[in-house]
Amino acid sequence: MKIAFLFLSLFTLTLFAQNEKINVQKNKLSDLNNEIGRLEKELNEIKHSEKSSIKILSKINQQILSYNKIVVKLKKDESEKEKKIAELQDSIVSIDKNINKLKNEYSAYIKWLYMFGKKEQLNYLILSKSISQAFTRYKYFAYITEKNKLILEKLELNKRLKIILGENYKNELDQKNKLIRAKEREQQKLKLKKDEKEILIVQLRKDKKNIFQEIDSKQKAEIRIKDLIARLEKEDIERRKKFLEAEVKKKNVSERKEIKYSSFSNFGEMIGRLPWPVSSGIVIRDFGENTNEQLKTVTLNYGIDIKSTKDEAVHSVGDGIVSAVEWIPGYGSVVIITHAENYRTVYGHVTDLQVDEGASVKAGDIIGNISDTLEGRILHFEIWNKRVYQNPEIWLVRK
Repeated sequence: MKIAFLFLSLFTLTLFAQNEKINVQKNKLSDLNNEIGRLEKELNEIKHSEKSSIKILSKINQQILSYNKIVVKLKKDESEKEKKIAELQDSIVSIDKNINKLKNEYSAYIKWLYMFGKKEQLNYLILSKSISQAFTRYKYFAYITEKNKLILEKLELNKRLKIILGENYKNELDQKNKLIRAKEREQQKLKLKKDEKEILIVQLRKDKKNIFQEIDSKQKAEIRIKDLIARLEKEDIERRKKFLEAEVKKKNVSERKEIKYSSFSNFGEMIGRLPWPVSSGIVIRDFGENTNEQLKTVTLNYGIDIKSTKDEAVHSVGDGIVSAVEWIPGYGSVVIITHAENYRTVYGHVTDLQVDEGASVKAGDIIGNISDTLEGRILHFEIWNKRVYQNPEIWLVRK
C-alpha cells in the first residue's frame, strides 16, 4: 500500500505542477489581451482626429503582433496537450495490460486455492515426513497467500489509476478542444486586423510624404535595436553569474537554468557562408552610411534591408534561441535570435510569427513571413557580436 500511496502522491504533484504552468500561460495571455485592449482604445482616439495616418498604422501593427503572440502561444499549448494526451493513451494501454496480467495471476491463485483449500493444506502438513518438511510446506503456503494479497492490492491500485488516468484524459481532451476554439477565434481577429492594415496601406501609399515619414522612423529606431541588444547581453551575463553562484552554493541549481549556446553550431565559422534569411529579394539599403537624396539625410544602417516582391518566409540563418519578440517603431515586429559565441541576428518587419521567446531554432527554420510596409515587403536584417554590429553582406553567402 505504501507504493500505491507514493505513486498517487507523485501523480497528484505532477497534476499540481501542470496546473501551475497553465496559470502562468493564462497570465501571459491575459497580459497580451490587456495590451490589445489598450491599443484599441488609443487607436479609436487617433481615428477621431485622423482618418488615416502613420500613427494608426503603427497601432494596428502593434495589435497584429499581440494577436500573433497569442496564436503562437495557443498553438504551443495545443501541441503540448497533444503530447500529454498521447502519453495518457499509452499509460492507459499499459495499465490495461497490467490489469489483464494481474487478473490471470490471481485467477491461477483461485484455482490453486480450490485444489489446496484449508483442509487440503492441513492434510498436506500432517502428511509431512518431518517437522522440517512441515515447516517448509507451511512457509510455502504463507508465501503463496502473501504474494497473492500483493497481487490483489496491485490489481486494485491499477484499477484506481485507470479511472484517474481516464478522467485526466477526458480533461486534457476537453482543454485541447477549448484551445483549438480559442486559437480559431484569435486567428479570425488577426485576419481582420491584417485586412484593416492592407486597406490603410493602400490609402497611405497615395501620399509620398507618408513613405518618407516611415523611412525616417526606421532611421530613428536603430538606436532602439542597439539598446535591446545591449539589454539582452546584460541579461545573459546576469543569468550566467546567478547560475554559477547557485552552483557554488549547491542550492537551486536546477532553477538557475543555464542556456548552453555552445551546444549550437559554431556561428563564427560561417562568415561568407551564412544562408540568406529569405530565398529571394534585393538589398535596397546597404550596411553603414546611407544617403537619402529626397530627405537630404545621411543615416547609419546597422544592417541591411532586403526587398521582396512577394509574401515570403523568413528563415533563421543559424541555430539558436529566440531571445526577444518585440515591436519597435519603424521596424514593426522584430525577432532576435541568440547564437553561439555571443552572436545575435535581428529580423525586422516579421509577420505571421511561428516562434515564441525561448524557442530553440535550427538554421533554416521558418520564424515568420515578411510584413508589408509602405515601401513594400522589406526585411531588415542585422548581425551582432556582443554589442558590435557586423556587416551582413560579408557574412551572407554570395548569390
